[in-house]
Amino acid sequence: MRSDFVQTSRARLQYYEHGSGAETVVLVHGYSASARIWRAMQEQLDPSRFRTLAFNNRGAGDSTRTEDEADYTVQSFARDLLGAVETLGLSDFHLVGHSMGGATVAQFALDHQAQLKSLVLLDPAPLAARPELPPDWEAELRKRFRTGEATRSASGASAPTTRHEILAEDYRSDLAADVARTPVERLIGSRRSMASLNLRPRLSAINVPTLVIGGDLDTTVGVQHILTEYLTLPEPSRFLHIYHRVGHSPNIDLPGAMAALLTEFFSVTVPGLAQ
Repeated sequence: MRSDFVQTSRARLQYYEHGSGAETVVLVHGYSASARIWRAMQEQLDPSRFRTLAFNNRGAGDSTRTEDEADYTVQSFARDLLGAVETLGLSDFHLVGHSMGGATVAQFALDHQAQLKSLVLLDPAPLAARPELPPDWEAELRKRFRTGEATRSASGASAPTTRHEILAEDYRSDLAADVARTPVERLIGSRRSMASLNLRPRLSAINVPTLVIGGDLDTTVGVQHILTEYLTLPEPSRFLHIYHRVGHSPNIDLPGAMAALLTEFFSVTVPGLAQ
């Protein structure tokens, strides 16, 4: 695993790169997580077949941080991602997003579909506008931030069970340390952005092969939203995989199984549609 930075006109983004294969896979994390959330899964993908790049959004890891809440939106993250892939010369790649990252990659696909070979929405944040946030939500979030509660976990990993793969303790602790460094502006701006997001009516315009993945125990997003996003996508190019007894983050709980699923999708399903 290699760590590096890409400087765009908008931000300096850190990313983790693994492998040197012909197929390029770009990975985008969610709300208060970081690019480390993909590490265990990246290491399970065959490095001779796949080159994977997991980007830290601004405010995550050692990427650019600002005090402007407007910098931490789905649209802003998608623009940052465009700058990063263009600067690195990436094209015809597979794009994978988890949670809020699922919303980010959906926005990217709607704006720059020609650059993609396929799209993966992993337990994506709901892509339809939600009910109004409670009047005191921001004050409550700032209070939870001051006490450390708002950045104590949020990885979405389930409690370990016999179904889940055993991960190194340093992996979970490194991810938790990244979450703990999340600036409050990112929490507030991102939450406000997700609440107002309304991409679902536009999903029928996404024609690249799209795999929707969810865990049936996901209480962060809710299976009903995951299934609705799937059913809204064009039928000829949509695919669905639901994990049983898994929560919001299969990439943490089942990195090996996730790597196998993505390998089949990228190497068998996507080429099959092109024939």
